[in-house]
Amino acid sequence: MTNPNMKLKLTLSFTAIVISFLIIEIGYRIFDPFPYFSKFEINSTDHGNLSAYHLRYGWSGIPSGEELFVTYNNRVHLKNNAEGFRDIEHNKVEKKPAIVFLGDSFTWGYEVEFDGMFVNLFRNLLPEYEIFNLAHRGYGTDQELLVFQDWHYEGPLKWVILMFSENDVSDNNSIIRYHKPKPQFEIIDNRLNLTGVPVPEITEWVTKNQRQFKGIIWIENLKIILFKSHFIHDLYARYRLFMFNKKMNWKLYAVSKEDLTVTEQILEKLNKNVEERGAKLILFIIPSKIEIENLSESSPYQEGIIKMCRELGIKYLDLAGPLSNLRKRAYFRIGRHMNANGHEVVAHSIYRKLTGDPDFESANE
Repeated sequence: MTNPNMKLKLTLSFTAIVISFLIIEIGYRIFDPFPYFSKFEINSTDHGNLSAYHLRYGWSGIPSGEELFVTYNNRVHLKNNAEGFRDIEHNKVEKKPAIVFLGDSFTWGYEVEFDGMFVNLFRNLLPEYEIFNLAHRGYGTDQELLVFQDWHYEGPLKWVILMFSENDVSDNNSIIRYHKPKPQFEIIDNRLNLTGVPVPEITEWVTKNQRQFKGIIWIENLKIILFKSHFIHDLYARYRLFMFNKKMNWKLYAVSKEDLTVTEQILEKLNKNVEERGAKLILFIIPSKIEIENLSESSPYQEGIIKMCRELGIKYLDLAGPLSNLRKRAYFRIGRHMNANGHEVVAHSIYRKLTGDPDFESANE
């Protein structure tokens, strides 16, 4: 005969477990959401959604392109303006003073909705300026220099903001990046020379490069059911991350000591081009996720970049400080990019740096 007290205890225990799970699940969805996106949904490609071959840059944004972009971390709506940038359509008549952003996928807003991108948050803080976002995913400083050289605006230009990330030096030293040919600057007779242009067009640009699902279908369907719970999805992701970190042994990770010679001359050239247009260049350094999440004891990659800025007389701000002080998660769990929290910190850090700078001029003065 079953003990009634035992039944009651089991029922109460089960009820407590269910209630605890629901509280944790609600907490995740409110404070630290982690939705699951099936491999059936993910549509990111090696050659970049809304990107097309470009004979000078290697690739660029498709003018007025629009599509849904799904990754392991997020589902976002992509929309390019008429010039192919993930940016607003700009007023060509009013000629407000301009601030220009140059950068790669961080500035392009990888995995972040348009309204959450730091460029657009910054735009809201300085409405008296015309804010241009000329970034594109996968670009190095070399491609960003070329984009700026080709960009035209009839109004006054006040600031050019260069966002620098950890892979930019590798980009600048390479003629092939992310399976794509690109231009490359080489130093010949102590002068910067552009090589590899026109960039060769490869077949992947003219054929659909959609990621195809490879795996056991029933397992993926089971994940779709289980990972409707953000909590269970997070537990699984933490386990995968633990095994990956154990394999990588980040504590022994050493910062790459790549040759900075080409990058230094690119920065010097960009600074000169900016000054010739009556503006000032400022460099904001995006720290590695490895640094912010304390995964390695190695020195930050930006030490060499800071040294270059000082030698060239370029103003800069290392964003490691503001991002390290954020109590919320600043980077997505998977990959190396900042989430909406990180973008918000960067937007306000740029705003404070510019408005607190003695060279900053209000457009209303």
